[in-house]
Amino acid sequence: MEPIRAFDEEVNQFLKSSEELIELGTSFAANISAALENFRHDMDMMASSPFVEKAVQDMLNESFSRMEARVKSNLANIESICRDGGQWYSFYLNRALGRKVTPPKSEVEIVKKAAGQGAA
Repeated sequence: MEPIRAFDEEVNQFLKSSEELIELGTSFAANISAALENFRHDMDMMASSPFVEKAVQDMLNESFSRMEARVKSNLANIESICRDGGQWYSFYLNRALGRKVTPPKSEVEIVKKAAGQGAA
């Protein structure tokens, strides 16, 4: 096998693995975001109960809002890394790739795909 062809095959294998990792990272961020939304919904239902004092409701809501903001900020960073991470390949490999790397799917597409796989 020619060295250039072997290198191209290794690059293609690397890119395929990277694309899978990027999709996994985006899927992870979407799943965490959905879990936060579900937890927020459940917490709001419990906190609105007449058995929970108003001060406790306010404390829970404020505490969760701060945590949610931090988590969403971290998730946005993960998505940014996944979305923009493929742009360094040509610099890392010291040559143009000759192959377009597709950006990761949107969060909505990944959630729909995961929902479809879960039902199958």
